[in-house]
Amino acid sequence: MNEMAHDAWFYTRQGERCGPVAYAELQMKAKEAALDPRLDMVWTQGMDAWKTSGEIEGLFEKPKPPEPKESLAPAADPYTPPQQTSVAEVMAGEGGWPGARRRSFLFLTMVFPFLWSLGLTFGMALLTEKLGPEIMGVAGMAAAFVPMIVGIYIGLQRLANLGMSRWWYLGNFVPILNFWVGYRCFACPAGYAYHKKLDGAGIALAIIYWLVLVAAILAAIAILALMFGMIGDPELQDQIREAMRKAGQQAPAQ
Repeated sequence: MNEMAHDAWFYTRQGERCGPVAYAELQMKAKEAALDPRLDMVWTQGMDAWKTSGEIEGLFEKPKPPEPKESLAPAADPYTPPQQTSVAEVMAGEGGWPGARRRSFLFLTMVFPFLWSLGLTFGMALLTEKLGPEIMGVAGMAAAFVPMIVGIYIGLQRLANLGMSRWWYLGNFVPILNFWVGYRCFACPAGYAYHKKLDGAGIALAIIYWLVLVAAILAAIAILALMFGMIGDPELQDQIREAMRKAGQQAPAQ
């Protein structure tokens, strides 16, 4: 499990997000004037939002106050709040997040198994002639597990990319919860666990995901209803039973 370290700090420099770095390294950058207390932003786990680096207690050495004078006017605010980018815009950038991005997850879980199966179908016969049926029998059984292993690996990496604990992968085996985990992996952009914002592609994928899921659930309910006689049309029930009987007769023949 690859959790974000407690002493991991992110900061911006000229609009670019950098990090993570340790707090001591962040202090050194402040001391060397590599951080602008008014313009550069700082964030670490546990903070609700990004703050200007000058707001972080102890990050910059505070100048000694001048000796009081009778006619001295109240000190003005040393800086004004900058025009900052929102947390969602800063943290939605996929480049800074570990793990697998959304497109890699979709390819390796939806396209790769089909391509792998297609390759085995056309390649097994050729390899059997060269290596023999005994070796290819064992190799074929091992090859059948490759898509599953790849799916588990990419699923764990995808959760890390979302900013979630890899332990959430166990949610795929819990009814109802697996829909929620699947939705996040399928549609949500990098760092979603922190910024809770969907981009344009994420909204489109979310609509597709839930429509397909609802359609699959309704289809399953309809099939169960037919199997248990909950639909009252006897003719329709007879047609379904006849189709199932023919399918059962053809399977042994093949």
